[in-house]
Amino acid sequence: MGADFKEKSKKSFEKCWDNAALDANTPDLFSRTPDHAPNRFEAEALGNAQVEIGESVAVRMEGDRLIGRRGISPVLVIASPSPTLIQSVEQGCNIARADIVAADPISGVFEVTIS
Repeated sequence: MGADFKEKSKKSFEKCWDNAALDANTPDLFSRTPDHAPNRFEAEALGNAQVEIGESVAVRMEGDRLIGRRGISPVLVIASPSPTLIQSVEQGCNIARADIVAADPISGVFEVTIS
């Protein structure tokens, strides 16, 4: 019985495996599974704080805003964080790291990723 089952299922197993491997290795411009990209959030510099792309700051919930601090000095604010972002920061003991990934020098708005 074991040999018969092995022979019967052998062909269909190889066929499915080959199709899956072919699908996985074929680039597709319109693929249904996008690459994972971290969410970006808008932040504004506080006062005359000098913030640069590539810099990391610690963010904490203060009231209804996330305040980014370099040491003890506040340098940026995320004024209206989403409920999922608030929940994520709360799960991390109310502190998270924000990496500055882009900046608009005219408006003073920065894009940050939270980790």
